[in-house]
Formats: sequence, structure tokens, C-alpha cells
Amino acid sequence: MSREDPTQGPAAIEEETLRAYLADRLPPELMARVEKALRESASLRARLEDVRNDRDDFHLHSLGAIWRRSRLTCPTRQQLGSYLLDALDPDLGAYFQFHLEVVECPFCQANLADLEAQSVTPSAAIASVTRQQRILRSSEHLLGDDNP
Repeated sequence: MSREDPTQGPAAIEEETLRAYLADRLPPELMARVEKALRESASLRARLEDVRNDRDDFHLHSLGAIWRRSRLTCPTRQQLGSYLLDALDPDLGAYFQFHLEVVECPFCQANLADLEAQSVTPSAAIASVTRQQRILRSSEHLLGDDNP
């Protein structure tokens, strides 16, 4: 078993260095030194765990928080469109229904509501084209004789 050099070992690694390590803000050489020291010292690993638990943003780095933030279980917008058209494999459709109705994912619910609104308003799109045609006809006389 090797003796820890007080100038190079875990005791020399300060709390601020451990905080920077957790935030991935260390230069590569120091990061490697801290990782090596962590592998070799149970006491340093315990200190790191204390620093991790004392962080204000501890809850932001839990597996659940990262999972939710990255929306790893959320369907894509295209998949939600296929869900609306009932064009999915039944198992995948059942999962999306669970995700939307039981989990009540606000991001996916908003996407689905937007897609539903777009699919309901083709008449608005037709009305817009009709309005454009009316405006064009009403101003044809202003275009001159070059008008086809």
C-alpha cells in the first residue's frame, strides 16, 4: 500500500477543487490528478460525496432530473403526429397514451395540442387562400395591362 504524499495526495485536494471537479470545470491535468486520487483514497471519495450532498444544485444532477430534462422518454413531434393519425404500432401507441395521460408530460401535451390545432384548422388555411385570391382580384386593375 502506498503512502499518500501530503503535497500530492487526497489531503491536498481542497473542497473548492472537488466542487470544480463535480462541475467539470478543471483543466485536464488537474481532472486526471483528482480522478487518480479518488481511485486510490476512500477518504477522498467520502469527502467528494459530502461535497456532492452539500451542493445547492444537487437535485439538478440526479438521474431522474437528467432523464426529465433531456426528455429521454418523450416521443418526437413526428411520432406524436403519427399517434394522432393512429398510424403507430399498437404497443408504441399504448406507451404514448400512457406518457400523455398518466405521466401527463407537459412538453408532449403541448406538442400534441399544437398538432391537433393544426390538423383542425385546414378550413382556416383554405379561408386564407381564398382571402388572398380576393385581394389579388380586387387589385388586378392596379397591376396594369401586363397582367395575364
